[in-house]
Amino acid sequence: MSSFQQTCPSCSASLELPIEADGKAAVCPACQSQFTATAPSAAKLDAVAAPEPVPQTTPAASYQTITIERIWTDTQSVLSERRRPLFVPFLIPSVLVLLGLVVPLAHLNDLAITNRPLALRWLAIGSPWFLLLIVYSVWFALNLAVDVCDAEPDENGEVPPRTRSWFVPSVAVSGALLITLATGMLFVAVILGVAIVMINAASGVQATEIRLLTTIGVFLASALALTFTAMRLWPVVPLAMDGRCGGAVIRESIEMTRVNPMTSFFLVVVMFVALGVGFSLFGLGLPLAMPFVSLVCVIAFRSIAGRRIPALGGEGQSRKPPRLSRFAEAGRNAWRVPLPQPQNSLTPPPDRCTMTRVHRRPLSHGDGLDVLFD
Repeated sequence: MSSFQQTCPSCSASLELPIEADGKAAVCPACQSQFTATAPSAAKLDAVAAPEPVPQTTPAASYQTITIERIWTDTQSVLSERRRPLFVPFLIPSVLVLLGLVVPLAHLNDLAITNRPLALRWLAIGSPWFLLLIVYSVWFALNLAVDVCDAEPDENGEVPPRTRSWFVPSVAVSGALLITLATGMLFVAVILGVAIVMINAASGVQATEIRLLTTIGVFLASALALTFTAMRLWPVVPLAMDGRCGGAVIRESIEMTRVNPMTSFFLVVVMFVALGVGFSLFGLGLPLAMPFVSLVCVIAFRSIAGRRIPALGGEGQSRKPPRLSRFAEAGRNAWRVPLPQPQNSLTPPPDRCTMTRVHRRPLSHGDGLDVLFD
């Protein structure tokens, strides 16, 4: 408690008074005389307590609520302009995945029928190679998707130049993707291992109904666990492209998907279906499946996080509609009817008219087309 010194006006005794007594009536303990306590100005300044520091809390990231329809429309817009730079370069890692992953796994599957211990031994030996190959393929696909999204729209229809590295990922990105994918594959292996053990344990039950219900229940529980986990943690993959991984990334991913639960669910379903179809065709569908899934993932992540997508025009700009195919463009041009040249007019006529509405009932006398001249 702050205090100040004051002399009694009656007996000249030196008194120590609290700063709260300033301006109030006080009694001298020596002579019992009353006087008004007056603190000096310096004591008043010293008595002013310094304000406690306000903790600087970082505001939580304001994520946007995005519908699956918007993500699908944006994906179509980018694909209509950038199909070639997205799919053609991925043929290189597709060949590597086909020859280095799909073919060896198919051979190990056939070997497991006759000699399971030997197949498991070779699987353990080749697991690091398989993991590195998967990491490189995922990075290549995400790199293409990010490069396509970062390219500004070209008005002349030309393919924009690449802005990122083609073949060599950075050490930070490689490490983040390696940790992320290795953790995800380990989690999937644990879920599938527990499911297989439970199904094998239920196979010894004599009652067919109980065995069937157990198998269905284990299958549904495994599918729900994998789907729910993927719904909450799918943003960790695009975040790994920034060289980030760990608990902070997991919390950020959960926060992003918390505001978009249904969008995350449909995204996961689309990714699972696309990758499943790609692998089910003996790996021949991977050149289309992995770049497509990567593009959807990058567009969804940037839309939710509020990041700019230059390929769509960026924030505050109108998004370019999907470019029509040659057949659709020819069909649209077929309805453009040239107008006759006016005889007595100095104003040049419009070169075409655009049909706005067509009567769908059979035409009769007086019916026709309503047109709006440009």
